[in-house]
Amino acid sequence: MARVLILDGHSSAALAFTRSLGRAGHWIAVGSNRGLLAPAAVSRYCQCSFEYPVSTDDVAGFVDAVYEFCRNHAIAWVAPMTDWTTVPLSWHRTRFEGLSRLVLPSATALESASDKYRTIELARALGVPEPKTWLVHSAPDLDTLPGLEFPVVVKDRFSARWLENRAVLGSVSYAYSEQDLREKVEERLREAGDVLVQEFVGGEGVGFSCFALDGEAHLPFEWLRVREVDPRGSGSSLRKSVAVDSQVREFSQRLIRGAGFQGIAMVEFKRMPEGRLVLMEINGRPWGSIQLPISAGLDYPGYLLDWVLQGKIPPREIPYKTGIFCRRLVGDLTHLEHLRLGKPAGWPRPYPNFWSSLVRMSVPWYPGLRYDDLWVRDPRPGLAGLRGWLQQRVGNARSR
Repeated sequence: MARVLILDGHSSAALAFTRSLGRAGHWIAVGSNRGLLAPAAVSRYCQCSFEYPVSTDDVAGFVDAVYEFCRNHAIAWVAPMTDWTTVPLSWHRTRFEGLSRLVLPSATALESASDKYRTIELARALGVPEPKTWLVHSAPDLDTLPGLEFPVVVKDRFSARWLENRAVLGSVSYAYSEQDLREKVEERLREAGDVLVQEFVGGEGVGFSCFALDGEAHLPFEWLRVREVDPRGSGSSLRKSVAVDSQVREFSQRLIRGAGFQGIAMVEFKRMPEGRLVLMEINGRPWGSIQLPISAGLDYPGYLLDWVLQGKIPPREIPYKTGIFCRRLVGDLTHLEHLRLGKPAGWPRPYPNFWSSLVRMSVPWYPGLRYDDLWVRDPRPGLAGLRGWLQQRVGNARSR
């Protein structure tokens, strides 16, 4: 069995990897940001945990801490879960040669996925429908944009823009008027240097994942977003496995092949009311909803480890269970928080009702429902996440 280090212990993906590989008998260590609640670190499948310097504040300190842990614990396989750890380790991948295998996309593929403007350009070149997007370098650039239909999305080009030994974290917001747009853009320009302005795309969230090998999509999987943490758009708090749609698969394969991904990868779209697909993002690292394919029968972490350490090729395609739901309880609670604030002024789409949503969420179980966080056989991560969520809200209330 392998000795595995999983980073970003606060993330849903880290918990899914810890449980999957731990149940398979591997020795699991979980690393996390210093001082940050890490539910994966209290899992029954975690044998060892440690805290490292926050990578976005101290890249060198973070890399040194991970390197020393790998050397002292004979780690065979290091799996970062987020952009904040993946990018710094990618810069220093040669340092780990002969010590531990880093589970990383190639540098080129990582750049294609982490740069949202390059993702849009890649989609355009491959004939994959993408939202209209403009790269803005200065406030006067706004005067050159064509007539905009509000709201529009204002997002950073990178989820983290690295400046020497630290990072400026990205953000996503909505602008509801020309003045609102100008203020939000000018704020991000001061922080990040450039910013993306993107048309708003409403519709149903659709995800596709696979194990990419030499341009081919092994183990394809598809899901629908049922609820999002933020109803305006964010990660999902409830999602459902569905059969793979041929067009979703075709568009996804083009992007994954074009980006040069090897290993697990995912693509997300919005399906507009008329049925047209529009790209949202591509990703070549573990994603937050990865517990769903595992619960449906596709153990991506296990296949990934076997491929990295043994060169074992995963099957081209195996049946998985459709109609499986995966729910993240603290995500649903945050969803309700947003609903309590009411529909944002100027929001162009239908907005969920708080009371009807509360009634639906009050049903703790139904056939096909699984939980990302709460497991009877491994209860501590879910309880820790719930406790952390409550403590944060109590602290916020006291500060107000």
